[in-house]
Amino acid sequence: MFLGRTITQIRNMIDTPVTELAIKLGITDEPVLFENRETLTYKTYTVGDTWGELFSCAWVHLTGKVTTEDRQNLYLKLDLNGEALLFNNAGNPVKGFTSGSSNFGFMGKLGSPEKRYYPVKDLIQQDGTIDLWIDAGMNDLFGNVKKKGRIEVAQVVARDLEIRELYYNLDAIQSLIGVTKKRDAEAWNIYKKGISAVVKTVKAQQAGWKELALKQSAELLKIPTKVDHEISAIGHAHLDLAWLWPIRETQRKGARTFANVLHLMKEHEDFIFGASQPQLYQWIKENHPAQYEEIKQRIAEGRWEVQGGMWVEADTNVSGEEALVRQMLYGIKFYQEEFGIRVDSLWLPDVFGYSGNMPQIIKKSGLDYFMTIKLSWNDTNKFPHHTFTWQGIDGSEVFAHMPPEGEYNSPANPKWLLKSMETYQEKKIDNKTLNLFGVGDGGGGPSASHVERIKRLSGSAPLPKVTMEFSRKFFAKLVEKKNLFPKFSGELYLEKHRGTYTSQGRVKYFNRRMEQKLKTLETLLMHYGAYSTYKEELETIWKEVLLYQFHDILPGSSIERVYKECIPRYEILDKQVDAIIEQVTESTLIGSQQTSNTAEISAFNPLLEEVTIDHIRENEFRELRVAPLSSQIVQDTKWKKASRLNNRTMENECLTVQFAKDGSIASIYDKTLQKDVLQGRGNQFIVYTDIANGWDIFKHYRLLPKSKMKLTKTESFTYGPIQEIVQEYRYKQSSLQQTIRLKPQSRQIEFSLHIDWKNIGKMVRTAFPLTLKSDKAIYDIQFGHLARSTKNDTKVLKAQYEACGQNWVDLHDTTWGAAVITDSKYGYKVKGSTIDLNLIKSTNRPSTNGDIGEHSIRYALYLHDGDHITGKVDSRAMQFNSWVPISSGGKDPEAPLLTIDSEQITYSAIKESEDGSGIIVRVYERNGANCNCAIRVAREVTSIYETNMVEENPTLITTESTCNLSFTPFEVKTIKIIQ
Repeated sequence: MFLGRTITQIRNMIDTPVTELAIKLGITDEPVLFENRETLTYKTYTVGDTWGELFSCAWVHLTGKVTTEDRQNLYLKLDLNGEALLFNNAGNPVKGFTSGSSNFGFMGKLGSPEKRYYPVKDLIQQDGTIDLWIDAGMNDLFGNVKKKGRIEVAQVVARDLEIRELYYNLDAIQSLIGVTKKRDAEAWNIYKKGISAVVKTVKAQQAGWKELALKQSAELLKIPTKVDHEISAIGHAHLDLAWLWPIRETQRKGARTFANVLHLMKEHEDFIFGASQPQLYQWIKENHPAQYEEIKQRIAEGRWEVQGGMWVEADTNVSGEEALVRQMLYGIKFYQEEFGIRVDSLWLPDVFGYSGNMPQIIKKSGLDYFMTIKLSWNDTNKFPHHTFTWQGIDGSEVFAHMPPEGEYNSPANPKWLLKSMETYQEKKIDNKTLNLFGVGDGGGGPSASHVERIKRLSGSAPLPKVTMEFSRKFFAKLVEKKNLFPKFSGELYLEKHRGTYTSQGRVKYFNRRMEQKLKTLETLLMHYGAYSTYKEELETIWKEVLLYQFHDILPGSSIERVYKECIPRYEILDKQVDAIIEQVTESTLIGSQQTSNTAEISAFNPLLEEVTIDHIRENEFRELRVAPLSSQIVQDTKWKKASRLNNRTMENECLTVQFAKDGSIASIYDKTLQKDVLQGRGNQFIVYTDIANGWDIFKHYRLLPKSKMKLTKTESFTYGPIQEIVQEYRYKQSSLQQTIRLKPQSRQIEFSLHIDWKNIGKMVRTAFPLTLKSDKAIYDIQFGHLARSTKNDTKVLKAQYEACGQNWVDLHDTTWGAAVITDSKYGYKVKGSTIDLNLIKSTNRPSTNGDIGEHSIRYALYLHDGDHITGKVDSRAMQFNSWVPISSGGKDPEAPLLTIDSEQITYSAIKESEDGSGIIVRVYERNGANCNCAIRVAREVTSIYETNMVEENPTLITTESTCNLSFTPFEVKTIKIIQ
């Protein structure tokens, strides 16, 4: 207690007020550029006044005068109970300010994010006049208004830097005393005795007391540690590109954070920093070019590490396969072109689980290492490793490290540094761990206190040695013992945030739609020979889609404003793709429900197999069969719509489907199997109580009150041999219209839903309880699939009560199976013999309206013989999901660009190479088996190469137009064709 009082006394001695500053604010709803700041209307404020509403913006004009001749240690002291960025007279950012009122970490356990000071000696005019401009935001780090937005302080103070040094010494010693007694009794006694002497010196305050107290305290910090552990520490600011604030605020947070870091580098020559996400750097380049040039200089000096290979720190569960490759492609390319640096690690501290095929994507993008934190957040089972080799479903391996602190916002104090050492699960193998210190999530980065702590605490008893160095250097040392570390195979399932597979269904719908449309567009452009014309525009579209795959946007865990802004942008991107196709094909696109003025329509099939496309007019169903990779119509059939009386049965040559009075499916009799495949009611819309937030699903939600949506209307129709039942349901204020369709000779039942959801705090699910038994369910993931247990008899399996699938999930025994195929739904519960699909999750945290609004959802139940491979489930799902443009008029493309002679092999992209010299075809084995195939190119070819996923390191395969390839299970190959 006596030391605490002394530290408070010393801290209060650091600042001496020099002058209060006059305050004027020009408040706006959205940010205003520096050059336009003087066009605003300004109002005078004083300390204690409140200003603005959440996410209001303001230019703050501070003026005053200092009369002291000694300006060396004069500082601006500023706290607006928000965030702020000081600009110099040239209009360049120099310092970010963060209020100390922002709660940081778990109940503040990570310390204060406060950043309130900046030396102003170079900003004071010769006559002592101070004239400062600050861009402010009415929000704390986490999107709140603190203390009603009161102006806390705006003054110039003189800081006693010698007293500040003493304060940091005493603060470090106090933190050491708290952790030493049980670890090093000898050191504890020395600390206890020594600090008494320091306190006496401070209390007496005789001549030279400051110098003496500094010397005494510095000597105490030199007591050597007895432990053998090394921590590599690097300043960090994990910055969410949207979360509890809109994207535009992230751009400002980035400038504030980087201004703080650049200032710290001037004050501390040994301080180093690292930041990921090229998108963030791109914003700085566009908005603050002088700041960007300073960053480039620090990178060149070796003081700033560019981290991670992705364009943004993207979700890896919901993002599609090719999108994950483009994250790598554009991210790695940006670092190379802008900074001349080839990164070697994937940096994903905060995403919500990791696909089982990520090791292959990481490795084939030329990266060797992987860093994350999030698995330490598991809510049921402790993840067994901190350092390990992660093996993907194809056998690819990447070396991974998870800092044992379980935190990417480390305060770098003794408690957390000891946690890094003492909880390290591989400490018997090696003595090295990584530490990321600073303020992240909402940004700001390290403060001076972080750096001062590390300088004082490294190697002090009983702590490990701490060295500031790049993560690249840390991994290079750690990998020397790679073969001694354990191996973990398959996905890294996060036992938390399971609701992110479903929350904010509209963003997931548009993400899937844009992924499919971009695949079709690129393939079509290559067939028309028009890719290079639109290459720059395509990259711009891709990068915006990739931005929205950030791990707090696509998963549905951001505030409502984020979705109100990104959904309209998706719609614009959607139309932009349409416009390109119409220009290239010289045609007019027709929506699936639109009426065409001409009987002559065409469709481009982007698949390697024949596809059947449905085009529905008001009273006509038109079915087009289109040849692979072309617009060749194989068959064009039309039927007129007719009413039918039977709305309780659908039947074709394969199935008899009976409906119950409540609209659910009472039975499905499969004539091929000669058995009923359901053991209970199928496709019931169950409304569960959802008490969780947008991230999570309450483990025991099935025990809470639940209801069924009520059937209010049923109609039945035919289009020739195609049968259709249209049902309408209600739940309180919410409505659902479902169209169920069964085609001739088909074992696939298709469901199309239009939902207008208006009830908050609810989760809507549908399920198919099957009569088969299987211990495993097969889930589609990027570039392959994996098996998850259907059992629920261990802690690990019980924790996986919701799991992610990309396009489909299949359950089968040795004779038959059933798959649920979806167009934009990812959350499944498959336990026992039931496939349960999550449709709507309408929580009000952090988005106040969750999934309130209109939704279009398509899914299908597909019955098949044998397993998912025999039943060609993946092929069915690709046809169900692929976007096929239907148009009237126009011209047809050239003949199909290529053919592949194996159904095991499909492609994720056909595009122009980044260097413009050839055609890139990304192909992969999708069944999990070895395979040989031939790719035949129907164009003149001079050579064919294999590259990595980011189009590097070409290896010649052949100079012929046919290349023969061998694939291992789930292997992805990137082929470059030179014409």
